[in-house]
Amino acid sequence: MKVKKLDPRAKLPQRAHPTDSGADLFALTRTVLAPRSITHVHTGIAVELPENTSGIIWGKSSVESKGIKAMAGLVDAPYRGELIVCMYNLNDTEFVFEAGQKVAQLVVLPTLYPTFEQADELSDTSRADGGFGSTGK
Repeated sequence: MKVKKLDPRAKLPQRAHPTDSGADLFALTRTVLAPRSITHVHTGIAVELPENTSGIIWGKSSVESKGIKAMAGLVDAPYRGELIVCMYNLNDTEFVFEAGQKVAQLVVLPTLYPTFEQADELSDTSRADGGFGSTGK
């Protein structure tokens, strides 16, 4: 997959192991996350996702276990801009990403592009409309 460095300090995504689902994304610069706030962490890279795929920016357990949550990030295949990771600090103290530190991971998944049509009825399933908590605790 093609990756363009938008800044010479940027690091390409890397997998720790060849069969890891996600490739690590790295902070371009030192970034301070204030307590209980959202901050954008720049990666300094752009990607060319394969056709019929999407990129999901997903949290890393080593970061999220410290109360730093990667917010939802969906990258459409035609997007060619910088990958920026939106992070939320759940803590009452600041958190610092140093330049080059692992921030999140990029997971590339196949994507379907269905069309949508209004329907008066949907097919029956065993779950039906059972939602939150419907399967017990």
